[in-house]
Amino acid sequence: MKTIKLELDFLIGPIVKDVFSVSQNKLITGVDSIDNNKSINELNEKISALYSSFYDFDSGDEPCVFDVELAKENKDQLVKLIDDLLSMLQAVNDGSFEIVNNINLDW
Repeated sequence: MKTIKLELDFLIGPIVKDVFSVSQNKLITGVDSIDNNKSINELNEKISALYSSFYDFDSGDEPCVFDVELAKENKDQLVKLIDDLLSMLQAVNDGSFEIVNNINLDW
């Protein structure tokens, strides 16, 4: 059984893609019902863009800083999107994968 991990990092996630597809020239999960689902992939990209927007590259001395205040202001929206993604993943799960949610929003 394949494990699908959910994590948040700058420009990565929440769905961790750990298989390189030579034919598609990109990282995928290796689970067709996820990789070929346009709605799941669009939502994944939307969450990634929102989370990545919390990083500030113009903060002075530091090259990159996570803006905790901005993240807190948008936390409800992020939680809703993640919940929607989890529901979509559960809906396409035919028993061939398990979901491990490693997302931590304790800022």
